[in-house]
Order: sequence, then C-alpha cells, then structure tokens
Amino acid sequence: MKYQRDISNIIRPLAFLLGLFVLYQVWLKPTYLAPITPPPATDTPTQAPSPSLSMPLSVPTGFDPSDVPQTRLIDPGDAPSAQLGQIREDLDRGNYKKVASSLQKLSPQTLKKDQVRRYAAALWNNLGIQQEKFGGIGVSVNAFKQAVKLNPTDPIVLINLTQAYWGLRDPALTPEFLQTVIHHAPKDPFPHLALADIYIERGNNTAAAEQLKTVEAQAGSDPALKPYFSQLTARVTDTLPAPSQIARTAPAPIAPLSAPVRTMPKDPVPASAPAQAPKEVPSAPPTQAPAKPFVPRNTEHFLVRFDGKEIPDAWTQIRSILEYAYQDMSQKFGHTPATSIQVVLHTGQNFPAEVGSPAFADTLFDAASTTIHIPTIGAMEDLALLSRVVRHEFAHALIQEKMGAQKHTLPTWLAEGLAIQLAEDPWPDLDDIKDTSLPVIPLLSLEPRWDQIPKASLALAYLESALASQNLLDRYSMYGVRQVMNGLQTGLSLDTAMQQKLSIPYKEFARHWEESAQHAGLQKP
Repeated sequence: MKYQRDISNIIRPLAFLLGLFVLYQVWLKPTYLAPITPPPATDTPTQAPSPSLSMPLSVPTGFDPSDVPQTRLIDPGDAPSAQLGQIREDLDRGNYKKVASSLQKLSPQTLKKDQVRRYAAALWNNLGIQQEKFGGIGVSVNAFKQAVKLNPTDPIVLINLTQAYWGLRDPALTPEFLQTVIHHAPKDPFPHLALADIYIERGNNTAAAEQLKTVEAQAGSDPALKPYFSQLTARVTDTLPAPSQIARTAPAPIAPLSAPVRTMPKDPVPASAPAQAPKEVPSAPPTQAPAKPFVPRNTEHFLVRFDGKEIPDAWTQIRSILEYAYQDMSQKFGHTPATSIQVVLHTGQNFPAEVGSPAFADTLFDAASTTIHIPTIGAMEDLALLSRVVRHEFAHALIQEKMGAQKHTLPTWLAEGLAIQLAEDPWPDLDDIKDTSLPVIPLLSLEPRWDQIPKASLALAYLESALASQNLLDRYSMYGVRQVMNGLQTGLSLDTAMQQKLSIPYKEFARHWEESAQHAGLQKP
C-alpha cells in the first residue's frame, strides 16, 4: 500500500484564512476603497428644442414639470361600465356623432357616481377636441361645457372651455369665471392673459398690469403666447412700473386661435409673409379637368381655386380644418411651410360616404405639384370624415414641402406612417386589422411607391407604416426623424442617414421592428 501523507493540518488554516478574506471583501471592506467605474461615454447630439411625439430622454437642469402646459386631451383610464367603454371605443374610431348622442343619453341616475361623472367628462372633453378639428370652437364649445358641468374642478376641461369662450368672445367669459379657472389651473398663464384683456376693456389697466406681471416669465417666453402677451402689454404700457418689467414692444402679427397650438389672437391677422402674386398652378391629375389660374384668396397659408361653381361656405369650412391642421401639425413636426399650399375644391364631384383607410386621401393628393384636391358634393354631411381626409392630405403636403426636391428619397412607408402619426385620426380599416394575425410585409418592400400592392393588402401596408413610424419616433423622437430627413435632403442614402443620425443601420432597424411587430398582432414574414 502506498503511503498517503495527512495534510489536513495545512488545509484547515488555509480554509479559515480564505473565509476571513471573503468575509472582508463582502461585508467589511470600506466602500471608498472600491474602484469607481466611470459611466460609458455617449455621443448623443444635443437636440434642439422641438415638438416631439415621444417623451424626452432626460430632464433638463432646472426643469419644472408643473410649468409645462397640460395636454388638452384627458386619458380617462379604465371604463367604469361597459356602456362608457363602448362610447370610448366609438370615440377612438372617429364615430363622433354617435359619441355625442350616446353621452347625451346618459341618465342622471348613471351620473350620480363620481367615477362615472369624471369618465364622462373626459369623454366630452376629448370629443370637443376632435370636433374642434373639423368644426372649430363654435362646434366644440358645447362639449367643453358638458365636461365642465360634470367635472367643474378639472384644470384641463376648464382651460379648454376658457379658450373656446375667449375665441367666441362669449359673455360667459367673466372675471368671476376666470378667477375660478385660475384657482384650479394656477400654472397656466392663459386665463391671466384673458383676465387682463377684460380688465383693459373695462378701463382697469392697473389690475390688467398685475395679471400680466404674474405670468410675465411664462407668457413672455412662450412662442405661442408671446404675441398676445406683447399686444396686451402695449395697451397698458403707460401704467407699468418700468420698461424692464414688461416688454413695450409693439404687438407682433398673431396667428388665428387654434388649439392645441396655444395662439391667442385679438384681431384679424395680417399675413405672416408679403402677399404673393397670383400663380399658375400645375395641372391637376390626368383624370381631372385642366386647372384654371389660381386666385390668391388667402395668401397666408393656403391658395384656393374652385373647379366648378364657387361655393364660399364650403371653403370657409374646409379652410378652418386646414388652418387647424396647419397649426397643429407644424408644431408637432417642427417645420412650417415656407410657401402657400395650393388647394382645389371640385364642386362638381362627389365626396364618398365612407372612407376606411388613407388610400382615398392619397388619390386626392397631387404629389407632383403638392396640391390638395377635395371633392365637395356631400363632404359636409360627415365633417369628421372630411377632416380625416383633409388632414391626411395636409400631412403629406407638409412632409413633401419639408423634403423639397428630394421628396422622392423618402421611403413610402415612412411618408405614409408620418402622415398618419401627425394627423392623429382613426381609420376604421386599420383598427379592424390590428388584432388579426397577418404576415408582416417587410419594410424594404414598402419603400417604393405602392402602385403594385394589391388593394386587399393596402390596409396592412398603412398599418405597418404607422406602427413602424411610431416605433421610430418612440426610440429616436421627432427630432431624430427630422435629422434623417435632413440627411436625405443632402443626398445621403437612407441607410447612411440613419447610421449617421441615429447610430443604427436601416436594415437593422427594419429587422428589429419586424421582430417586434408580432406584439402588435402581426406575424413574422
């Protein structure tokens, strides 16, 4: 037998020492002796302040969330009843007439519960915002009144009703009402400005100056409120303590009131640019009659021509939709058209009774000349549908105007997706297929024009474009998307532009999105 030496007397002390070392490292070692690992360096470009569809990645130093005006929409949360849940579904699908009728039919017994009243108030408020898109504040004010009636302390609905009263010069906009609004929405400067306006009209310039001084920092630095603030300031200048306290500049040209963009005019506004000479418009699409010379009826934002009998009332309604879209989408997109956009009203053509996807709107938009075409017969019968179509056309006009001569370099899926995201209007056909299991069309296949896509697959193509664009916006913000578009304008390929501006190759983004598309109810290709 081979001799084996007993070394347990050596192993035990070593094990004991090893245990003491581990105990020291885990429990006793001072933390200040631990090496400090520097955070990974980032090469994220500083983003210019711009409207965005996604939350910012970081909070700036000194940022106070309470200083930011609240959104005009309200998230009502979970429906307290199946009836209210159905009404919200109808609202999300754009059935606004049905929503108004259903809300009006809610019984007083049903509305006795606080949760139900708050939920119904939120639906009335959100309905008012949608009505404002296509009918203006004259249509939406009743919905805001109903919202305040059900939830009289909610700051969002109070501000919305205040803006509607103010825009209509409604006698209900009294100092007592505004003091109530200020009490429940103390961080919003607009009711202070409206109250100062009333004081000036009543000759109480001292009280008006006090209101202006209260919101000087906010209103004076808000691009949307500053013109109104400057105008009011100029009217009470002689009573102000010192020029340094409130600016004495003459009132700047003010854009028409249009929520959610917080522009507050007092008087009719002159054009923001010199009047343009009458232009000849490129011919309409081949299926339409030759275009007549344009008459510059409005040189500020839109030039209109009637193809057929002139119907001023139709243009008044459609112009209100376009002006709202102009203010709303230009702010979200971070780009304002440099020239007037051309509009042709075809007064001898029928507007369809139903439109399920943006395909019809795309057939009306003339991409070659960036012209919006609108048939008017029957268009006013469903203003929500008219607004949906017109807003989609304007979104394309805005995107094309941004891209200029390089508009052909923008992939179709991104152009269509951005148009849907900017317009923020529901399309029934797209909603119907969200929960179905359909194979994903690769984004690379959706880059060129969609002339060859079967009609049955168009709704899926639009849905994918909307989802992929939202994914891009959520990850990189509207600022990042605009940077990619700027790269395309300089001649970069899409892959190079995304690599340089977003640090991700286009094909990698497409692959990642297709992998995540199954979470939206779609299948991998």
